[in-house]
Amino acid sequence: MINTINPKSVVPLYKQIANLLAQDIKDGKYTAGDKLPSELMLKDLFGVSRITIRAAIAELIDEGLLVRSQGKGTFIAQQKSMLSANDHPGFTESCRLAGRSASTQLLSIDYTYPSPGECQFLQLKETEKIIMTKRLRFIENYPTVIETNHYIPDFSFLFNEDLNGSLFAILAKYDIYVKDSIRTLEICSATRAEADMLEIKNNTPLLLFKDKQSDQNGRPIFISKQLYTTERMAFYL
Repeated sequence: MINTINPKSVVPLYKQIANLLAQDIKDGKYTAGDKLPSELMLKDLFGVSRITIRAAIAELIDEGLLVRSQGKGTFIAQQKSMLSANDHPGFTESCRLAGRSASTQLLSIDYTYPSPGECQFLQLKETEKIIMTKRLRFIENYPTVIETNHYIPDFSFLFNEDLNGSLFAILAKYDIYVKDSIRTLEICSATRAEADMLEIKNNTPLLLFKDKQSDQNGRPIFISKQLYTTERMAFYL
């Protein structure tokens, strides 16, 4: 591993470190099951704070490249088998077809820098800012889904739209239609913050869907991460 971070870059230091570690994993310098150097070692290697190292590690855990074992350390994750799942025409439309009422609360919209996986799928450089939205979605007034989306820079029009409704309806106004979707499904546990938003107990199992969405022209347009609680709903594929 070569310390090539640039303190003058517009890309946050933790993002730069995450990109370097991700590249090392891709290049085979680490293999599944290998233990990542300790936070202290990485801190000294990159000359940054421990908080910065933790943020980089958290990014790669979220990407599925690393896994943390309580009391043992952080390890290179075993690449998971792809599990196919049927996609839907969107949350709002799916609820309508099922005879259920849906509503949405926009929690935040802002610019951020892409993760290594987002750079690869969205075909962007790490210095290009993307748009991130976080929304809490309700079925019959019960909080059911936490949705985090990352969009290509061209979607700046979202800042002027009401995101407390159907995203697909907004995209249709701009003649953008989701044509292809790559979907994966995992099981995870709710963090304290997620549990508070979904009004469930901490560590409750959640369904984690990740969708890579492309438009009718084959252009990658956004990546969606959706955390579903099934305590008050039946989920089917």
